[in-house]
Amino acid sequence: MADTPAPADEVGYAEALAELESILEEIEDDAVDVDVLAARVKRAAELLRVCRSRITAAKVEVTQIVAELDPEAGPAPDA
Repeated sequence: MADTPAPADEVGYAEALAELESILEEIEDDAVDVDVLAARVKRAAELLRVCRSRITAAKVEVTQIVAELDPEAGPAPDA
């Protein structure tokens, strides 16, 4: 990757997922340089943290929206 990637927390979910898929393809290559491998795994970890955080935030927001629509239903059970 020639360009410096955007900070992980500034990348959208879909973009982060696409970059993760690209990193996976890159690190599965037997010819990957060890120095590059370490940097790519570090970037993947950053992107995974961001994706998990965004999924959690979306889950909370959806739960709140549903609760507002039907306040008598109470909190949804954990899935």
